[in-house]
Amino acid sequence: MAIRSSIVEVSRLLYSKNLATAFEGNVSVIEDDRIYITPSGICKGFVTEDMLVVMDLKGNVLDGKYKPSSEARMHLAAYRSRPDIKSVVHAHPPYATAYAVANKPIETKAYPEMIVLFDKIPLAAYGTPSTDEVYEGMNRYINEYDIILLANHGVVACGSDVYNAFFKLESAEGIAKVLMLAGQLGGERELPQNKLEELYELRRRLGISV
Repeated sequence: MAIRSSIVEVSRLLYSKNLATAFEGNVSVIEDDRIYITPSGICKGFVTEDMLVVMDLKGNVLDGKYKPSSEARMHLAAYRSRPDIKSVVHAHPPYATAYAVANKPIETKAYPEMIVLFDKIPLAAYGTPSTDEVYEGMNRYINEYDIILLANHGVVACGSDVYNAFFKLESAEGIAKVLMLAGQLGGERELPQNKLEELYELRRRLGISV
């Protein structure tokens, strides 16, 4: 099944690219109100198609021999918030998560790709992992942003499919790394206002709104 194979592929990419360690991360896809999600307690690098759990939008398990991810409620909240979200990827990529642990959103006036792709990656208030608090903080931003930092926790990315969500998370991690390295080299050099306006106009022309 394409959904299952794509979730497995993205799960393994998270692990192989050091975006999630053995005990971190979860991936889901929704189709016809059925949510396919990675199991709890299984390293993403070793997830197989038969390990995936299927739930409904209320969190009831419909199929699967494993427990769903402990962050399943966060995935369900995202799907309930926006019908255009078809996949959710949550992980702890080191550089982006460093911003989350420092309680700082990712934003810049110096990096064109960041401005065009995301404008800003906001910081949601801290919530204890695996509880309702996690998505309560996320709810403030989910209607305006596809990728959100979870304070002292990690990153959640939403997309039109599982690859789209994964690419956003991977891109955010690369940007966070560049900005952190730039800080070590004396700090960012902001673009002039007229060049920033050009980038925002490009963002509008590309139809990027969240």
